[in-house]
Amino acid sequence: MIRYRFSEFTLSPQRRLLVRDGREVSLIPRYFDLLVLLIERRHEAVHRREIFERVWTDANVSDSALSQAVRTIRRTLGDDSSEPRFIRTVSRHGYQFVLDVVEEEDAAPPNDVPRGAAEAAVGAPVGQPHWIGGATGGGLAGLAAGGLGGLILAAAPGSVATIAIAPVLAVIGGVCGALGGGGVGAGLALAEPHARSQRVWACTAGAALGGGIAGVAVQWMARWGLAALVGVDVEVGGGLEGVVIGGAAGMGYALATVRRLRSALLTGVLCGLAGLALTLAGSPLVGGTIHAIADAVEGSRATLAPLGRLIGEPDLGPVSRAILAFGEAATFGLGLACGLRRRE
Repeated sequence: MIRYRFSEFTLSPQRRLLVRDGREVSLIPRYFDLLVLLIERRHEAVHRREIFERVWTDANVSDSALSQAVRTIRRTLGDDSSEPRFIRTVSRHGYQFVLDVVEEEDAAPPNDVPRGAAEAAVGAPVGQPHWIGGATGGGLAGLAAGGLGGLILAAAPGSVATIAIAPVLAVIGGVCGALGGGGVGAGLALAEPHARSQRVWACTAGAALGGGIAGVAVQWMARWGLAALVGVDVEVGGGLEGVVIGGAAGMGYALATVRRLRSALLTGVLCGLAGLALTLAGSPLVGGTIHAIADAVEGSRATLAPLGRLIGEPDLGPVSRAILAFGEAATFGLGLACGLRRRE
């Protein structure tokens, strides 16, 4: 059997693997078939009609589905439609693969098998890299955000909190981030194999579902713990916040599939905007919830009011809440995207 080598990529139709610098690159099955077709017919422009007949034989799809498939493949390869290195658009006709390709025997030694394929061969659970990467990235982001927030709070004028608040908030942030990231990653693992031509919406829905389930779990544990330990019943968010931020994270992950920095920035911005929208709608995130709990518990030093006074508000007002929510959600999105990208 033949495999194709071009730029830093190796494509094996037999093993259905696309490898970049020794690491497997994920492509959903129909997009993989399209890339194989374009490379096999690289000496000519392949008509859209033939692509539909070869790749979408069992489905009736529109031109927009093909355009989305080509866009995704270009992102995967790091291509630019305005200055194509790999795939050229032929106006009113179709597409052509234009980079030089080397054909060679597909007889890779065992140490050339990408890490993802090796894990699959030994029976690694489906989706494990997603939820582990998501939990790791989200947990580290929450740890960093909580610790930094605690240091700022301890140093804020008029704050009664000591430096000891930093590790406490770091642990809280890390646990919430890990649970949320793991839920989003698990949702993506369920959605991606079934995404087909609607990858963005499938990943958004899957991540929203996973984030929502994780959010409900956090919400239940927080309310139960507060009631059992200190006898305080505070309205704690979780489910809605997990759905909204999880959906934003899934959309960012699906829209920027290759370059790690671009993916992290886009996911961070979308999550930050989602957190901002939630706060404006009256649904606080972790920081706002901690502030509400501190207000309900007499003598608590965890009040975040000094953070509001840093920007001229008498308490944790609307502006400081908005800044806190955007920063908290954006940091989570950045860490989550880095964790998910790291698995590849």
